[in-house]
Amino acid sequence: MAFVPTTRPEVKAWLQRFHAANDSLDTSRLANIYTKDAKVQFGNMPLVEGLDALRNFFGASWAKLETMHHEAESFDMVDNKIYQPCHITWRVKNDPEKEKVVVPACAVIHLVTSGEDKGLICHAAYYMDGASLAAALQRSS
Repeated sequence: MAFVPTTRPEVKAWLQRFHAANDSLDTSRLANIYTKDAKVQFGNMPLVEGLDALRNFFGASWAKLETMHHEAESFDMVDNKIYQPCHITWRVKNDPEKEKVVVPACAVIHLVTSGEDKGLICHAAYYMDGASLAAALQRSS
């Protein structure tokens, strides 16, 4: 069940739930964290709009991964926005080097604060340099 965190322990619990959904590599879990009309910006890539587009975007990426793990470094919440730097670790399927790719990243997450979608993400921006992940994906194809 989605909720809007108001205390530091609640923000931590919300982020753990968020990361568990992503790290599962299961696109059916995206509806538990994003609104149907969510807008997500990944660095300089085109804006991804809507839950179906997010499922397609993540599904294509996640199909190439063995594992993904987010490790939060810190976090803050101001109003309905969560700011969270982290490290993301991936293992890519069929990577001949079997590299553990670790990349620092930062998220800015806007939550819905009332109504049916309370506690879900309506807008998010994710920033990272994905060059090392792209290299591992290239090696695996």
